Amino acid sequence: MMKKVTKKLALVLVTAMVMAMCLVGCGSIKNDVLGDWTIDTVNGTPVGEYAAAAGVTEDMMQLNIKIEADKITQTGVNGTVEFKPEFKSDGIEVYQNGNHVGNYEWDKDKKVLKLDVNGAPYVLKKGTYTFGQSGAQQGGEAQPAEGGEAQPAEGGEAAEGGEAAE
Repeated sequence: MMKKVTKKLALVLVTAMVMAMCLVGCGSIKNDVLGDWTIDTVNGTPVGEYAAAAGVTEDMMQLNIKIEADKITQTGVNGTVEFKPEFKSDGIEVYQNGNHVGNYEWDKDKKVLKLDVNGAPYVLKKGTYTFGQSGAQQGGEAQPAEGGEAQPAEGGEAAEGGEAAE
């Protein structure tokens, strides 16, 4: 009888520890991603070069994204849009008006957020972009580009395919 109680108690303790580790893991992504972010690269190319090749200014392609515990605010040349974040262990699910509109993927090794907009991988770095001065960025260090999850397109509109994260 005592062995059964001991085994059950051990199982309960192990389960509680696993749940606690899951909660700590989810919390750590939140702490890592809170703050200001801006676009570093698009499809592996610095955003300014990518914009020039597309025949637009960098201002047209850039976004400033402020991630807070209860909201994500995305600002671009077309205005500001707010989203509700749901932090996961590997990224952020993004909601607008109760609808899932995209995902930011967290690259814990490179400390960057990644997203996919209409098939082009975007990499975000910590910092902000100064609009009206194409090519001038503040804060953060450039990071290499990698693929990511679907996110919102510029100006607060959802990317094609139903996913966007502004």
